[in-house]
Amino acid sequence: MKKIGLLLLIVLALLAINIFATPSSGIFKKQTDIADFNLSVSFTVEEGAKVPAGFADTLKKAQTLLAKVFRSKEFKEALFKQSYNDSAYSKTKKACFFTIYDPKTGRISGESVYQNLLKEKDVKLQINVKNNGDKKGTMGASFVCNHQFTTYDYWLQEKEELARRLARHIAHEFTHIRGYRHDNKVPKEFKWGREVKEDPAYGVGNIVGEILTAWGKKSLI
Repeated sequence: MKKIGLLLLIVLALLAINIFATPSSGIFKKQTDIADFNLSVSFTVEEGAKVPAGFADTLKKAQTLLAKVFRSKEFKEALFKQSYNDSAYSKTKKACFFTIYDPKTGRISGESVYQNLLKEKDVKLQINVKNNGDKKGTMGASFVCNHQFTTYDYWLQEKEELARRLARHIAHEFTHIRGYRHDNKVPKEFKWGREVKEDPAYGVGNIVGEILTAWGKKSLI
């Protein structure tokens, strides 16, 4: 009887542990970080621009989400499957990134984009929030090797998913900072528009967005 009672206590204890454990803890253990990457993002608001209340906390959440994605196995695997157009980056004189380019195909491998994005362990970025008047076609702007970039305030509305949208936006601009531009610098016949499978910045932003959406459905974030 004593053995049965002891066994019953053990079973009850195990059930209690399972009940009170946080739902995501076990899943996060499966999401082992495979890269060493830390991100810090600050911001300034120019005169005439506005940000929603609590924006500092939202931005902090966004940087945490993006760093988690960049460190993840899912991000590496998704990016390694991609191949992008040259994006004119191989012709720049800037030297803050690796130039890995196949002149025969005019393509850049997703692996090389991954290496450029994560070549530094600690990255600090600064967002300058600006008002762009009635122009609402562009979310922001950035330049090669400059860790400060512009974000226009019209879309910074504290609605559901703003932190995720910010994470995706930062990923897009950071890809530009790492040397990958849009197609405005290439001959007309080579333009590819906003295709996520052709443009590195749109491609990286899309991958980040898809991973965050998947994690959200699994209650990981």
